[in-house]
Amino acid sequence: MLWYDTFFIHWRVPGVQLEPHIPPGLSLDLFNGGAYVSLVALHVIGPSPSLLLPLSGIFLKYNQLNVRTYVKTDTGRGIVLLDTQVDRILPALGARLLGMPYHLAWSLDFKVHGNHIALSTSNINGETEEVDPFTPLDGSLESFLTDRFWVYACSPVGAVYGVRIKHAPWRLRPVKLDNTLSSSIVDFSSAPEPVSAYIAEKVDVSVVEVAIVRL
Repeated sequence: MLWYDTFFIHWRVPGVQLEPHIPPGLSLDLFNGGAYVSLVALHVIGPSPSLLLPLSGIFLKYNQLNVRTYVKTDTGRGIVLLDTQVDRILPALGARLLGMPYHLAWSLDFKVHGNHIALSTSNINGETEEVDPFTPLDGSLESFLTDRFWVYACSPVGAVYGVRIKHAPWRLRPVKLDNTLSSSIVDFSSAPEPVSAYIAEKVDVSVVEVAIVRL
């Protein structure tokens, strides 16, 4: 897959609000005692075998919007998708067959023009700051929130499993949001403003492993 214009917005929220959404066998991953939830918008091409990826740019190119939180298990640190919207039917159907909370949203509108970012579906606008992109440092909050290489889900038959991905290190630039956003936009109550917002450069993503966490 190709992920590009990946736009992260992060909130710190009470862990008690997230616990009911965590599948068995996983536990919330905290940073300095705090739990986090993120809204992540991105453009996607694929998934597809690498040789067919150019054709996927015609048939499997779509907008995606995730709400996610952060978890850990013996398999590794990762994320759980709380909700995902896509504006193409094939990725929505394929992911739902695997137990992931994908929903079809034809009206999903995410655009990046130069430094301007517009997620019209959620009335979010921002400007990329004029600074050099950076790679998050190990141990930093930025690394905790973005360097996640396991995606966990509960299959339709009840097994909790993880999918491990790999890609080049993120290259992030801060985003200044035009409007004040509450975490109620992702159905959680907390502080009214996000702790951070970033946009990332394009990465080529591969699936490298699938593991069962709990049967």
